[in-house]
Amino acid sequence: MLVIVGASASGKTEIANYLVNIYHYIKSITTTTRDMRAYEQNHIHYHFISKEAFLDLISEDAFVETSVYQDALYGLQKTEVNANKVVILDPNGCNAVFKIFPNDVCIVYIQSSKEIRQSRMLARGDTKAHIKKRSMSDDEVFHPSKIANIHLMIDNHHQPIHQIAQEIHTFYVQFKKEKKT
Repeated sequence: MLVIVGASASGKTEIANYLVNIYHYIKSITTTTRDMRAYEQNHIHYHFISKEAFLDLISEDAFVETSVYQDALYGLQKTEVNANKVVILDPNGCNAVFKIFPNDVCIVYIQSSKEIRQSRMLARGDTKAHIKKRSMSDDEVFHPSKIANIHLMIDNHHQPIHQIAQEIHTFYVQFKKEKKT
């Protein structure tokens, strides 16, 4: 499984979408209790559910991992774990999945400057207050030292998404070959 991690607006979603559309990865869809953004669709971008339904799934042991970010619950359901999938997780999610599947998980960390990330958040319609809050939180939450094992680190400043996706895909193909031997 290819796991992508990075701070808000680092480019994770665009990269994952490119991998799905061009390289035919299957996107694992995480579950969340946060509000859906205007451009998002349920069961496409996330499984958007109520806090009560999320807590029911926890009690049913349906998740590989769960976390809280910006007052919302997030989790990767066991049914979404597969070697041919790509998923976006936070550092706690990466660490939890890696702990359970250490030989089957390739973690790619996407980094981008705070200024670029803030510009991207503004472009997607986030409020300045929300951007400030997320930026402050992300500096701590998404620091690379919070991730137990990073296999590939990518700088996403102004590189075209197709180049970044190609680099990740090439790396992941080699990663899977090495794990088979």
